[in-house]
Amino acid sequence: MVERRCYGARGISERLRYAASYDRQIALVGLASQLRASRVLLVGMKGLGAEIAKNLILAGVKGLTMLDHEQVSPEDPGAQFLIRTGSVGRNRAEASLERAQNLNPMVDVKVDTEDIEKKPESFFTQFDAKVVFCPVKEALEVDWSSEKAKAALKRTTSDYFLLQVLLKFRTDKGRDPSSDTYGEDSELLLQIRNDVLDSLGVSPDLLPEDFVRYCFSEMAPVCAVVGGILAQEIVKALSQRDPPHNNFFFFDGMKGNGIVECLGPK
Repeated sequence: MVERRCYGARGISERLRYAASYDRQIALVGLASQLRASRVLLVGMKGLGAEIAKNLILAGVKGLTMLDHEQVSPEDPGAQFLIRTGSVGRNRAEASLERAQNLNPMVDVKVDTEDIEKKPESFFTQFDAKVVFCPVKEALEVDWSSEKAKAALKRTTSDYFLLQVLLKFRTDKGRDPSSDTYGEDSELLLQIRNDVLDSLGVSPDLLPEDFVRYCFSEMAPVCAVVGGILAQEIVKALSQRDPPHNNFFFFDGMKGNGIVECLGPK
């Protein structure tokens, strides 16, 4: 009787392990089938866009359309691994196509070189997910005079304030900081820091002056980390299996750590 009971317990345990493994297989197969039925629009093919494209293509989406009307700049190949050397002056999406398609021939990778501002609304209906890098000014507006915000200030990452400064720079200059005008742009960034943080009612010391060193180019490792996280969020949206980040992900390339912040109007 003892031997039979032990055998029965062992048999039940094995069946439970098999069932758990089978459930995981079902989940993976279900996720794979959802991805294989999904078409994604990715707007912007700089360093971060390349990392997102890589992850989505390797994940096995049905189709990926890379949209970018800009030309390859001399700085792009430093962080955008899909672009071959000697592609400066070509359309950024077209220059990314060959290497992107080679990542997974089963994915239908397309290129669109038209400005997204010229696209009709009907264009976007063909996609299951749209990845568009857009202004987030309203989403980042926080009333720091409120008691709740003041209490959260000490644990709020300085990257939040850095992003505010960069958004203001882009609004004022119509571009990102450039290494060609490092001295001029550095001074402007510091002035914007003082103005922005003062307008928010917080001390400029929350963003140390050496932040300007990190504002003049894309860093390939940072693009890889953030691109991986964003691609993961896209897969979550397509599969509807896991909750998304709530609601901002900041990654500090100098410290090598990331943090999720729940920010927004208070």
